[in-house]
Amino acid sequence: MVTERPVLSVVIPTHDVAPWIRETLETVLAQRVAGMEVLVVDDASSDGTADIVAEVAERDSRVRLIPSAGRGGGTARNTGMDEARGRFIVFCDGDDLVPDGAYVALVDSLARSGSDIAFGDYLKFRPADTWRPTDVMPAFDRPARGTTLRDEPTLLFSRPCWNKAFALDWLRGTGIRFPDVPRSNDIVPMVSAYLRARRVDVVSDVVYLYRERPGGSSMSARADSAASLLSYLDQELACARLVADAGDERLSTVYADLVRERDGFVHVARWAARDAADGADDERVRDALRELLEATPPFAGDPLRALVLRMAAAGGRAAIRPLARWMTGLGPQPVADWHAALDALDAVAALSPEEREALITPLTSSLRSDDEDVDAWHRLVEAVRRVLGERALMLVPEARVAERDLGRALAARRELDGRVTHVARIGGSLVVEGRSARGQDACVPVLHDGEFADRPPVPAAETTWRADVRGGWRWRAAFPAGALPLHRPLTPALLVAREDIAVAVAGEGELPAYDPRDPFLYARVDGVTVVRRRRHWAPRAVRRALIVARERARALR
Repeated sequence: MVTERPVLSVVIPTHDVAPWIRETLETVLAQRVAGMEVLVVDDASSDGTADIVAEVAERDSRVRLIPSAGRGGGTARNTGMDEARGRFIVFCDGDDLVPDGAYVALVDSLARSGSDIAFGDYLKFRPADTWRPTDVMPAFDRPARGTTLRDEPTLLFSRPCWNKAFALDWLRGTGIRFPDVPRSNDIVPMVSAYLRARRVDVVSDVVYLYRERPGGSSMSARADSAASLLSYLDQELACARLVADAGDERLSTVYADLVRERDGFVHVARWAARDAADGADDERVRDALRELLEATPPFAGDPLRALVLRMAAAGGRAAIRPLARWMTGLGPQPVADWHAALDALDAVAALSPEEREALITPLTSSLRSDDEDVDAWHRLVEAVRRVLGERALMLVPEARVAERDLGRALAARRELDGRVTHVARIGGSLVVEGRSARGQDACVPVLHDGEFADRPPVPAAETTWRADVRGGWRWRAAFPAGALPLHRPLTPALLVAREDIAVAVAGEGELPAYDPRDPFLYARVDGVTVVRRRRHWAPRAVRRALIVARERARALR
């Protein structure tokens, strides 16, 4: 008996997703596509996943449970593609969700345009957070129909297979298959498909909700292993060659951004940040990353990201581990680790001026943490001076303390526990408000001049104190603008009473918005409040007007 061809085939590869597969199927089966088959290809699940799918299939004839032809997610997707009968095909993972109307939006777009691929927007979520990765992909800013990858090159940033629909006959005709690899098994098939597609659509609907699962069972959780990184690097190298063969300069630039600023950096940083085991795979990672970077065009991006990739490709994992941990949100590393890292950086790489400047922020974060190892703290300060120079310590007032007083300074910083809660211009003064665990008998608010640390801190003209109802003290310090140096980084600090020791305070709360008439510029550097006094707005306005007039006169010549 000849059965009518379905409009849409949904392929769902599964492996041990019993806690989530029922909810996934509920959202898929709720799609209002007239004529849909759902092919669940199970890859030897041992947790009852197949039993749940079989139970759903008994109630809904659209669902079919198929054992995978082999092991691995790639083979499971290929099996589903071989079994599919629909005019169009989509892929869905067994632990994710599909919003109402998602598949209708994708199918309708392809049916109307005759394009080969339709892309949809997507969100990622975990128990306490939801975000939109496509916020940084201009191709998703507006819908498009009948466009191409060359017209919308940032589609290259979206390489999962699950937020798009394909014309099935076209996809089969390309011969594209999913490889069975430990990680990133869809990036090569997707880049191949994007480059081969005659036309593609972009729909504005959110068509997929990707679940980031905690624990060690999900691909996201295993992303920092050496095996995962090597798999990614191998697949990414194949993508690099595909993009290079396309011979499109704009596409190559976007791809360089993808590798050096986004996916490539993220994979390498996660690996570099994890606790090293025996380092047996470090050389293989070094060689694979070096080959990928040689195949990828240069890109002028974040100097710290470039440094992480450059050092990993040189075999300097130890040198970048503290930096990678800071950049991946794992917090400041112990100062002893940073000391060893700086020595390794100095031995392996000639740091560029941009890299030296960028390293100030993570080093400041570590030096201002509550590390009680005074000797290690001092050694790190000396290493920073030797490798990066004195300027790298400009936001750390304790670095100027004599070595014999260093223990007292770090203890005072912990004991005072100072915080800046508000900073603003009021009248002709810079007013800094904050709180501390001790009152005026123990400390006084000052401004630390990071570029001229040999000079005494700038005292306040007036300071008022009051007891905090939550414990500790609140203070308000006023610094007349005319008493402050121009164009220098001034950071609030607490001067320990009866001692020539200034200690750092953390910055909290929002900074004032930019105002061209404000004599101060405000910034926050990894929790450090920095204020710079600038010239009065009137002379600045006259100077800008003269520059504009001069440029216009040149243009008329």
